[in-house]
Amino acid sequence: MKKLLLLMVLIPSLSMAETVKDLKSLLKIAVENNPEIKISKKEREISNYQFKEAVGKFLPTVKFQYTKTSLSDVPAYTMSLPGLSPMEFSIMEKNFYTLNLNLTQPLFTGGKLTYNLKMKEELKTASFYQFQETVLKVLTEIKKDYYTLSEAKSAVEIAESYLKAVREHLKDVKAFFDEGIVPRRDFLEAEVRVRDAEEQLENARRAYRVALEKLRSDAGRSDIEVEVGELKYLHSNFTEKELLKAAFENRPLLKYLEKLKKGANYGVKLSYSQFLPNVVLSLSYDRTDQYPMNGNFDRTAVGIAVQFPIFEGAQRFWKVKEAKAQKAKAELSIKKAKDLVRLQVISAYTALKAAEARIRTAKKMVEEAEELLRDSKERYREHVGTSTEVTDAIAYYVKAKGYLNSALADYNRALADLEYAVGKSLNTAQKP
Repeated sequence: MKKLLLLMVLIPSLSMAETVKDLKSLLKIAVENNPEIKISKKEREISNYQFKEAVGKFLPTVKFQYTKTSLSDVPAYTMSLPGLSPMEFSIMEKNFYTLNLNLTQPLFTGGKLTYNLKMKEELKTASFYQFQETVLKVLTEIKKDYYTLSEAKSAVEIAESYLKAVREHLKDVKAFFDEGIVPRRDFLEAEVRVRDAEEQLENARRAYRVALEKLRSDAGRSDIEVEVGELKYLHSNFTEKELLKAAFENRPLLKYLEKLKKGANYGVKLSYSQFLPNVVLSLSYDRTDQYPMNGNFDRTAVGIAVQFPIFEGAQRFWKVKEAKAQKAKAELSIKKAKDLVRLQVISAYTALKAAEARIRTAKKMVEEAEELLRDSKERYREHVGTSTEVTDAIAYYVKAKGYLNSALADYNRALADLEYAVGKSLNTAQKP
C-alpha cells in the first residue's frame, strides 16, 4: 500500500513536461534533438571515416594466413637398390600446415592514392558545411515556429480581450434594455457579437495548439512546453547590396558546393591516374611441414611488382568521362545555388520591408481604434451614440490589434528568413 501511494506521488512529477522559457534554450534543444540535424551529423561522421580510410591506403598491408591440410592420399615413389628390398617414399605429408606472412607496400600508384586522399579531404570539409547548412535551416524553421506561436498566443489574448469587451458591452446594453432606454435590437446585436467573439477565441486557441505541435515536431521534442515572449520590432539598418555580399561570403550552402567542386576536380585527376602503372613492394615469409624428412621448411621472399594496365574493356575511359561530368555538374550546381541565394535574400528583404511598413500603419490603426472605442463607449453611455457604433468600434480595435500582431510576426519571420539566406545573424536595433 505504501509503495502504491509513493508511486502515485511520483507519477505526476515524472510526467511533468519541460518548460522552455526563451528562444535560445529552444534552439539548443532543436540542435540536440532534431532528426534532420542528427542525420546530417551522421553523414559528417561517415565522410570523416572515408577520409581516414583514404589515409590508411598509404600504409602497408600485412596479411597472415595459416592453413591446416589433410589429404586422402599422397603421391609416392619407389626406390630399389641391389641386394635391398624396394623402399617407398612419400613426396609430401598427408597432414601438414602452411603458414604465410605477407607485407605489401605501394611505392608508386600514379597519383591514385594522393588524389583519392585530396578528394576525400574536400568531401569531408564539404560535409561540415552541409551540416552547418542543415543546422541553419532547422534553426530558421524553429525561429519561425516560435514567432508563429507567439503570434498565435497574442491572437488568443486579443480574442479573450474582445470577448471580455463585448460581454461588458452586453451587460451595459441589457441594463439599458431592462430600463427601456434602448430597443431589443441593440440587445440581440450585442448577444450576436458575444457569440462571434466566443467562436473567434475557439479558433485562436485551435491555431495556438497547431502552432505548438509544429514547433515541438521541428524541435524533436514532443514533451516540451514553450513560454513565448511578446513580439518585438527590430529596426533593420542594412541595404540589399550589403546583404547579397554577406550571403555570397557566409552562406554554408555555397561553401559546401565549392568544396564539392574541388573534390570533383581531384576526381578527374584520379580517373586519369588509372592509366599509369603501379609499383608494389612485397615481403613474405612462408613456413610449412609439408615435405617429409625436411621438418619445418621456411623461406623469405622480397619482390617488386610493376603492374601496367593495358586493356580493361574501356572502363577507364568511361570513368574519365564520368568524372568530368561530375565536375560540370558541380559547376552548374554552384551557379544555380547562387541564383537561389540571391532570390532568397531579395525575397526575405522585400518581405521584411513590407512588414516594417505594415507595422507603422498598424500602430497608427491601434491608436485610432483605441480613441474611437473610448469615444463610442462614452457616446453610448450618454445615449448619443448607438450600440452598433460601440460593437463596430470594438471589432475595429480587435482588427487593428490583430493586424499589428500579424505584421510583427511577419517581420520577425522575414528577419529569420533573411538571416538564413545571408548565413549569419544580422545586427538590428530594437525600435519601440
